[in-house]
Amino acid sequence: MTETPPPVPKESAAGAADPSYARGFTARPGQHESQASPAPGPDTSHGRNEMAGSAGYPQLEGPGAAQYGNESLEPPPVLAPPRPGYGPQVAGPSPAPPGGMPQPGMMPPPGAAPAPRPVYGYQQVPVGPGTLDVGQALSYGWAKFRANPGPWVGVTAVGVLIYLAFLLVVQIADPTTMLPLLLICLAVLAGVWLLQAAMVRGALYETNDTPPSFGSYFRFLNAGNVLLTALLAFSLTVLGSALCFVPGLVAGVLCIFSLHYVLDQDQGPFEALKSSFTLVIANIWQVLLLVLAVTVVTFLGLLLCGIGLLVAGPVTIIAVTYSYRILDGGGYPTR
Repeated sequence: MTETPPPVPKESAAGAADPSYARGFTARPGQHESQASPAPGPDTSHGRNEMAGSAGYPQLEGPGAAQYGNESLEPPPVLAPPRPGYGPQVAGPSPAPPGGMPQPGMMPPPGAAPAPRPVYGYQQVPVGPGTLDVGQALSYGWAKFRANPGPWVGVTAVGVLIYLAFLLVVQIADPTTMLPLLLICLAVLAGVWLLQAAMVRGALYETNDTPPSFGSYFRFLNAGNVLLTALLAFSLTVLGSALCFVPGLVAGVLCIFSLHYVLDQDQGPFEALKSSFTLVIANIWQVLLLVLAVTVVTFLGLLLCGIGLLVAGPVTIIAVTYSYRILDGGGYPTR
């Protein structure tokens, strides 16, 4: 509420301001002068309130000083006990902060660890390794494929074109010796491995909730590591199958995540194979169930005249990549 401006001081015959007027607008102890309000008239019960000094103004000190009101003044705030090495204290109790760190506005004691810098915004919390649900992995793969089918069908169709090109080259060249046939097979295998790496790359984008476009599948610069890792995994599988079928199957299962480590964590061929071996052995029963489910889905795709592979291929690749994220911890965003 706005107060009414005070009237102009009345001058006495001696030319001095009226003592009662000056006393009425003098700020009380503890009151800001801008908030002073006119006090009631002079207290006639105390004659000393009307006593003026030699200059005609009310006395502020001494036995003749005016006394205003009967309000009790609040005691000064109690300061916290000083602590060595700290700056100005604040009013009220000041318990020791947790961890021995100084409170805001205080200097830390000598030799204390620096206060941690505040972090703003959201932080990416690393997800620890979890338990794999194979049914959930397949459902996840199907949901991601259904939400972005075009690029996935296009990439899978590239694999069909590679296979048809292989048949065409064999029919035209009609190799009669082993060397030309071996070279053609190696070229086709290189194309298949690069295509498999492209699909793994797309699945990594899917697990990051970033639906890839067609060009995103081929955004990997370490094609040499991809080809060498795939060649080593293929060689281990072939050698194991030559000895007996079971060792070849074991080698194929152990290498199931090798390309994921190359593309996702930029590991070298031998390191990627070792990481895949370690992850599979640590979760052997879950991985075996995953391999069985992927085999069944692929077989069902073959039953539909091969056209079902356009769906079964992407779904199984995404499911395997989802399993890799769950088992490894998922703390590596796709670059």
